[in-house]
Amino acid sequence: MMKNLDILQVIKERCIRAYVNTMHPILLSHVAKKVGKKDKIEVVFFAMNVPMWRYEGVYKLLSMDNRFNCHIVLTVNSLVPKDSQAEELQRLRQYFKSKGINFIDHEMQDTNGYDVRKNINPDILFYPQHYGRMHPENHNYTHFLSKLLCYIPYGLSALSSRNWSWEYDLTFQNFAWKLYYPFSYNKKESEAVSKNHARNMVISGYPNMDYYLNDTVNDVWKLPTQSHKRLIWAPHFTIADSSALNRSNFLQMSQLMLDVAESFRDKLQIAFKPHPRLKLELYMHPEWGKEKTDLYYNKWAGMENTMLETGDFIDLFKSSDAMIHDSDSFMIEYLFVNKPVSYIVKDEKTLQKELSDFGHEILNQHYLVKDKEEIISFIENVVLGGNDTKCEQRTEFLNKQLMPNINGTTSQFIVNDIKRSLGIEVDG
Repeated sequence: MMKNLDILQVIKERCIRAYVNTMHPILLSHVAKKVGKKDKIEVVFFAMNVPMWRYEGVYKLLSMDNRFNCHIVLTVNSLVPKDSQAEELQRLRQYFKSKGINFIDHEMQDTNGYDVRKNINPDILFYPQHYGRMHPENHNYTHFLSKLLCYIPYGLSALSSRNWSWEYDLTFQNFAWKLYYPFSYNKKESEAVSKNHARNMVISGYPNMDYYLNDTVNDVWKLPTQSHKRLIWAPHFTIADSSALNRSNFLQMSQLMLDVAESFRDKLQIAFKPHPRLKLELYMHPEWGKEKTDLYYNKWAGMENTMLETGDFIDLFKSSDAMIHDSDSFMIEYLFVNKPVSYIVKDEKTLQKELSDFGHEILNQHYLVKDKEEIISFIENVVLGGNDTKCEQRTEFLNKQLMPNINGTTSQFIVNDIKRSLGIEVDG
């Protein structure tokens, strides 16, 4: 027999489902028509940190059209400590300044954040993450449900919606105007779990892919290519046993990877590319803490054949030779550069259960390793020895499964879709 709270939850779910499939689309259609008739359309792009910034291409293209007035607004993750917020803000400032891109700064003392509604009154807002509780009050999407909310995933997920419905069915995703996801399997997964049955999802490709397919490469590595092979180690942040994912192998790998760097110092350079949240998790870990964590990160930055990368990673990926990781998003993203990639398996049975059917195909493009011997074997045989036995199947998978069926770049496709949806004529 259902309890009263369970009954109320069911009623609430049904009411939301009915609204997002009937009244809300009508509201958004009305708003879009009204916005499309404006002489100036105000657009806000929130930027929370550099590694998760996905909107540069869309921002630049919309800014070239004088009908759109575009603003990049720096924001913070309200759930992390103030010093971590300050570090991320400083990286964002440096990033945009280095590219000559204007932005609206965030003041640390302003806990509510820059008042976007009062100062800009935006028509369209692009969010960096779909978790509302992360944003300062004045940036929270719940204050803009009558506006046109857009989202491009900051990462690529291979998880099954059967177990991880929050990938597709949070409030933001159901109320947003446009969700630009990379693959058709995303829509299939969303249709199965989201209250609006993926009504607002558009398959667009992935913005970072535009850069991977561009032949231009900026060499960000410390040592010359011909002297050392270039390996990325990218550990996930889920180190706590209580984590819902608990896939990271960092605690078991931290010293091992330093030993590997030392053992192969004449042949290999390693870039430590931690998940942006890993440092914070280590700060809170009883056996690590801030001092030990900072010393560890600094060691990677300071050794002769190692480097620390905490910012944008596209050039790092493009100019690398291989990667070892345990990240869900990088599982897909690194395949765009078509280099050998190894996945550290903590619990293969659990991992296989978590993945979608598409995720299983993705995992099959990896060399699976679980211990020191297998990691050393991958480095010696594949990275240094060049025995990349998965090259042919990986190339075929990339061309057949990951390349979007769109004309032009992903960013241009998104901009064209926005304009058409607003009733604005698209050139060409």
